[in-house]
Amino acid sequence: MAFYDMHHRTADFRALLTRTLSDLKEFIGTQNDVLILASSGTGAMEASVSNLTSPGDKVLVLTAGKFGERWTGLAKAYGCAAEVLSAPYGETFSLEDVKAKIAGAKVVYMQGRRPQPARGTTLQGIAKLVRAEADCLLVVDAITGLGTTHFDVDGWGVDFIIGDRKRR
Repeated sequence: MAFYDMHHRTADFRALLTRTLSDLKEFIGTQNDVLILASSGTGAMEASVSNLTSPGDKVLVLTAGKFGERWTGLAKAYGCAAEVLSAPYGETFSLEDVKAKIAGAKVVYMQGRRPQPARGTTLQGIAKLVRAEADCLLVVDAITGLGTTHFDVDGWGVDFIIGDRKRR
């Protein structure tokens, strides 16, 4: 317990944090800022809803599993007008169905998983639809996919990607 902890106001800590943030940018494929939150993945999801929306904003939630259900609950808890597109657990969405519901959405919330082009929608396809909408953001929960699935955040047009450190 007497081990020296690095204080967060030291040059050593600043250098470590700078290197870590730089490595994270490369890891997820972005030149934009990366933030580290002292929270769980759900805390980061909640932070994205509370900071990107206001009560009454239309959001589109793509849900095909537990984390999609979590997005829906968070959006409703913050008073968003949540349009929900559901698919059975583990399935994907057709781009036509997403396109039919995206108009007027301020944010699209979805889980980022391994792309399954033969089975339907890919993250890249949804990002392209979001980019076609004025003032719409794409927030991707990659909590279970980050580190196991390739993400090109800037190349695909993802505005926010959320991951967390798994506790073992």
